[in-house]
Amino acid sequence: MEIILSVFTLEELLLLAAVLALFVIELVYWLRVFGRVAFSRVNTPPPTGEQLPVSVILSARNECELLQRTLPLILMQDYPEFEVVAVNDGSEDDTETLLASMQGTYPRLVFRTIIKDEKFRHNKKMALGVGIKAAKYDLLLFIDADCYPSGNRWLQTMQRYFTEKKDIVIGYTRLANAAQWIRADHFMQALHMTGKALLRKAYMGIHSNLAYRKSLFFSNKGFDMRVTNGLREDIVFINKTATRTNTAVALGNDAATLSTLHYSAGNWMRRRANELRSLGLSAHGPHYPALGEVLCRLLFFAGIITAAIVLYENYIVLLALAAVLGIRFTLQVILFSRAQKQLGEKGLVPILCLWDIFYPFYYLFLIFVANFRNKPAWR
Repeated sequence: MEIILSVFTLEELLLLAAVLALFVIELVYWLRVFGRVAFSRVNTPPPTGEQLPVSVILSARNECELLQRTLPLILMQDYPEFEVVAVNDGSEDDTETLLASMQGTYPRLVFRTIIKDEKFRHNKKMALGVGIKAAKYDLLLFIDADCYPSGNRWLQTMQRYFTEKKDIVIGYTRLANAAQWIRADHFMQALHMTGKALLRKAYMGIHSNLAYRKSLFFSNKGFDMRVTNGLREDIVFINKTATRTNTAVALGNDAATLSTLHYSAGNWMRRRANELRSLGLSAHGPHYPALGEVLCRLLFFAGIITAAIVLYENYIVLLALAAVLGIRFTLQVILFSRAQKQLGEKGLVPILCLWDIFYPFYYLFLIFVANFRNKPAWR
């Protein structure tokens, strides 16, 4: 100990110990949460005889052109018994005409129409509630009008995760038409979401690829009445109903859906802030699922930079810091490579490693917006 103190001051030792501790905390979190996704086993679909009937539900408002491309891909799923319930949510375009004409070609299609009322404005949860009530099967599978399945085995892949004990199945949606940094942010969100769900700590799901039982919906009295414009009924519902034993995560490319929406930077950040604001309706108060890891990451980088500046003349320390960064980078590449394959993604590893530096500042900014600004001013 005396030899060490002759080389380093007590402050320098504490700094190096803090950097090492933060590094270990990051490793444990990544392996425990991200590793659950990266190294989980992807199961094969069950025999056809075990496939229960499913109601696929979507709502659309002025999305006629999108539905022309996405609905046929949903209706042509390789599955023995299912229906697609489309809710025309007060559209002013040709959505109703399109749905009526498609019924002749696709007998599985059922649609309901909500007439637009200027005096009574409603949000998406009402349209989805209409679709749920119209569904004739207990297993409900949700997808957005701008999304389409990755293949014709999506329905059977999602359905296989339902058992007597599983009432919720969380899936992943790829962003097919978004900037790389937006795709990276979405992927990081999904890693936290699916990793914690695999750890039996599910806290959210997204209706672009989500399934749950109709009986679960009604036993919990439907969507939360506190959900208003800007808040996400899907996130609040899963946060309320998910338990340690009733939630599964669907992995693999066959389970993924793809979103065709193009997001501007402002629209995407507004969406992410609304998601965090929705988690504020948690029974346990505001919930920021990535905050602990983000703060640890920020402090780690700050510690590395500080140690390199303070001990720039000690080449052994500089080599040790470089080794820590090298180990960290290697682990990132391994985890991100395997996890993106598990979720049906590709080509994100380079941007994810770069996004690693900016993500803490971005996430803290989103928390600030979610708490202190009701209507973000960006466009």
